[in-house]
Amino acid sequence: METTRQLILNILRRRASTVDELTRELGLAPATVRRHLDILARDGNIDVTQVRRKTGRPHYVFALSESGEALFPKQYVRITNRLIEEIVGLSAQETSGRDGGELAELVFDKMAQRLAHRVAPRVHGTALAERVRSTVETLAQEGIAFDVEARPDGFALAGHTCPCPRLAERQNQACPHDQRLLALLLGADVTCEATPASEEGGFWGYRVRERVATDASLPSAAAPV
Repeated sequence: METTRQLILNILRRRASTVDELTRELGLAPATVRRHLDILARDGNIDVTQVRRKTGRPHYVFALSESGEALFPKQYVRITNRLIEEIVGLSAQETSGRDGGELAELVFDKMAQRLAHRVAPRVHGTALAERVRSTVETLAQEGIAFDVEARPDGFALAGHTCPCPRLAERQNQACPHDQRLLALLLGADVTCEATPASEEGGFWGYRVRERVATDASLPSAAAPV
């Protein structure tokens, strides 16, 4: 069973949070949460930033530090192997006339398609909610984690393990790998959406909505990749 401090680290890995936000999510007393935060800060596993507001007293925002991030298992070897596999497989025709950014997009798109093809049998459900839950659970096993929030017209997903953050940052858009991967596995419309975290330099999110079929014969599940 995860300890309270491990749960806090898991939350902060997804997004920076205040004491009030952590208190609500954990269902613990503020004093208890503060005590655990003090220990995590003492050990150098979290960073604390004072945020001034237009009115009222400033509040403190807690985020995972580099030392805290190092506590989580890394997927670098797995991602590197996937990258090498796709790069080696590129043909001269595919690389001709493309600049570095275009080649990166091509490689990450191929990575998304290959991974989707491999894990698709583990994604189940006919309703969008079932597919979202199954997809998130399946991708978590692959080291790709998402925060999920239900919306009236679908779901909002926020990812924090994008394999190509520098490409996404350069283009000021969501991770092209993750967006493509989600669309393939969910068989749904997936669009990028700015989140509060993205406005502070954090992670972009994705709005997921049921795809409106233009042909009654089209299946609701993702088509084979």
